[in-house]
Amino acid sequence: MRLKFVFPLPRFVFHPVTSATIAVVHGYLAYGHLTKLIAGEAQWLHIWKGFGALFGAYVFTALASRRSATSAKGILPKETEDSHRVPEPKAALASN
Repeated sequence: MRLKFVFPLPRFVFHPVTSATIAVVHGYLAYGHLTKLIAGEAQWLHIWKGFGALFGAYVFTALASRRSATSAKGILPKETEDSHRVPEPKAALASN
């Protein structure tokens, strides 16, 4: 299911080096909170900040690895302004 609304991000965030750097910072923050949680300092602060930072690291790692992934033809399609639109079903296009 595709969403009709896309959160805006600055273009530099999609650069692999920038995304990887942000992912490393999130990993560092997650490590700091989750080690305190594992050590027995069970506070709500360490739970939500630790797992939130871990999720942030995952998201930015996924953004950083987008360029290294390839499709079956060996290329990735360029993103366009209309990439957030939901495509029409083929049956509707064929009837026109």
